[in-house]
Amino acid sequence: MLLGKIIILGEIEIISGLHIGGATTGLKIGGVDLSVIVDSEGKPYIPGSSLKGKTRSLMEHRLGKINSNGKVHMCKKDDDYKNCPICLIWGISPTEKDMNIDLPVYSRLIVRDIPLKEESIKKMKSLELEWTEVKTENVINRMKGSAESPRQIERVPAGAVFSPMEMVYNVFEEEDKKNLKYVFEALELLEHDYLGGMGSRGYGKVEFRNIKIYWNKKEDYEEGRLNQRLINEEFNTPSLIVANFDKILSKLQS
Repeated sequence: MLLGKIIILGEIEIISGLHIGGATTGLKIGGVDLSVIVDSEGKPYIPGSSLKGKTRSLMEHRLGKINSNGKVHMCKKDDDYKNCPICLIWGISPTEKDMNIDLPVYSRLIVRDIPLKEESIKKMKSLELEWTEVKTENVINRMKGSAESPRQIERVPAGAVFSPMEMVYNVFEEEDKKNLKYVFEALELLEHDYLGGMGSRGYGKVEFRNIKIYWNKKEDYEEGRLNQRLINEEFNTPSLIVANFDKILSKLQS
């Protein structure tokens, strides 16, 4: 039974150039080799699937749920599923082979696509394209010490902001309220990792800021009183939320 929904709003600031791949057809002026994903208006955005998939992967590592075959972790038995925050929060595929789960398998976490905050880009100068920059990378010939095979990579520049970030966390039982902490642990881990591609080469460092958490009980939907119960106050970054989670939890339980 649905007890309510927790709405998480915020912003993502790009600290180092972000590349989340899109079409590679070279349609843009300049013919970049690797372009970024864009919306119908040609503006970069962060797909909800990219953020959800990355946070799930980081928490699989954090909780020791990595499969030796490299595939996504999914519990296949009721007893395992009901005690696994990964599967409860990020979800499982009910059509997965050898699945033997009779319990309802509702994903708690929904992650929306995150649009670009245009003002954060418009003030920038010297961009090669309207919304993005182009970085040229080379392979170094080890014998000659010379650069070879240059390629142009499109990326969203540092300083850009994506907003609003919106996540919806469904609460079906009281234990789900406690498990909410894992979502913000995942965002903490991501700030010390990378989003998108080529992170080992310096791309994709991000920070989450101005986070607001609203608790909407099921009765609030019946009465049209939504997003009126702010429960995180001044704790507006992942680390502050995790450090003060007991205070936030007490407001969820009151």
